[in-house]
Amino acid sequence: MKKLISFVTAAALLLSLSVSAAAIAIGTVVNHTLYTDIVAEIDGHPLRSYNVDNHTVIVAEDLRAYGFHVIWHAGERWLEVVRPLKDGEPLTPASYPDYKPSVPAGKIGTPAHDILYTDIVTTVAGDEVESWNINGETCIRFRDLERYGEVLYDNDSRTSMFTTLPYKVFAGGHAVEQQPVKQWNAEAQATDSGMTVTFTVGEDSDSFSTFFGRDKSDANMDLIWNMETVPTAKVTLAFYPEQFHTHKTLREKLFDTLSTLPIPSLADSVDGTNTPQVRTAVAQVFSVSLNGKAVSGDLFRSQGNGHVDFTFLFDQGFTVKSGDTVTVTVSAEDIGQVPETGSIPSGASAEDVLDTLKNRFLYHEAETVENDLCYVIRGYFSGTTGGNTNELQVVYKAGGTKNLTGSVYPYFHTIDRMEFGADPKILIVTGKVLSKDGEKLTPSTAQVDLYTGSAAVLAD
Repeated sequence: MKKLISFVTAAALLLSLSVSAAAIAIGTVVNHTLYTDIVAEIDGHPLRSYNVDNHTVIVAEDLRAYGFHVIWHAGERWLEVVRPLKDGEPLTPASYPDYKPSVPAGKIGTPAHDILYTDIVTTVAGDEVESWNINGETCIRFRDLERYGEVLYDNDSRTSMFTTLPYKVFAGGHAVEQQPVKQWNAEAQATDSGMTVTFTVGEDSDSFSTFFGRDKSDANMDLIWNMETVPTAKVTLAFYPEQFHTHKTLREKLFDTLSTLPIPSLADSVDGTNTPQVRTAVAQVFSVSLNGKAVSGDLFRSQGNGHVDFTFLFDQGFTVKSGDTVTVTVSAEDIGQVPETGSIPSGASAEDVLDTLKNRFLYHEAETVENDLCYVIRGYFSGTTGGNTNELQVVYKAGGTKNLTGSVYPYFHTIDRMEFGADPKILIVTGKVLSKDGEKLTPSTAQVDLYTGSAAVLAD
């Protein structure tokens, strides 16, 4: 069966902790839930949700009001989640809770609750699942409910949706054998200088998710494939700079390389295309192929909900069949000087470009510094899914722009001041970084090369 596809690969940072359970006392704070603007729904009815390690999680006990039985076995210290049948149909409540999602009480991506270590075992449809204790309640991944239905995510509405599938409930949550289809498959090959991911097409699969980890000390990669019957196909790599390690991992190297590209913001692109020069630069570090044949398209940058995205839009949609392969390759090699961005009209003066960029910021929050080489503007960019997001842009007086947000913000939670160093190509940035426990801000100073985008923290 052929389908027109669009796909999303999300590179989400998940920190691996290897601590002996016996060494942790029950009630010890081991992590935090994060505030999120993503809304979770069960059969169209919203419920509380949070973010843990970039996964949408829900409170298991809340499921009692949405057609599930949540049973506490005190002797075994076991919380059991099942979806029962009533009169030959999946149980549904007489009425659903009148829960209405509201603006998160805290900033998106910041800690919401302490996660406490617990020895409680949680199961869904008889399978043990990962769970967390917050305020005496148990959180589980929203996607663990797939045993009883289908979980889809709509990025436009920022909604994660569970839909009950009766045949899965009838089968007790294990009905894969009732749909004998060939599943999507993904394999990754990673080196210190890049990564290649190959997807093998399955049949009638609406989503695909798996993890790739280079080693225990590094981050894992969460790859999600969504099929949609829309004419525009795309690949998106999503990075979470605020969660980067202090040492350079492959994830950060890939992010730094993509950040040096002079690609426009998708929201600001007039005609949705890159210039030939930008395409040439992109091709050095990013490529997609279908059955070994290169697929052409344009690369853009966007931000939201604590992440920075690089989205590759194909020039045209295409169909695939079971067994086809789609390969995405991203390189972390230094590509040197790159051509200027195609997001600004050709022939525009540096001052006109500066004015254009200023229109994207909330004026009372913007700051601009100038020397003989360039202007640097920092401010809160409005209109992202996560609200107003810090962004740093350079406008060269000789022509061209560069977005330095990805280079600078791994080192800062807030920026207080910008000034040029003795070398006019170097920008000195001072600000504050959020402590690992999320309780305080400590001073930080970094220098960034305005042409290469490379940045480093200065010693105290």
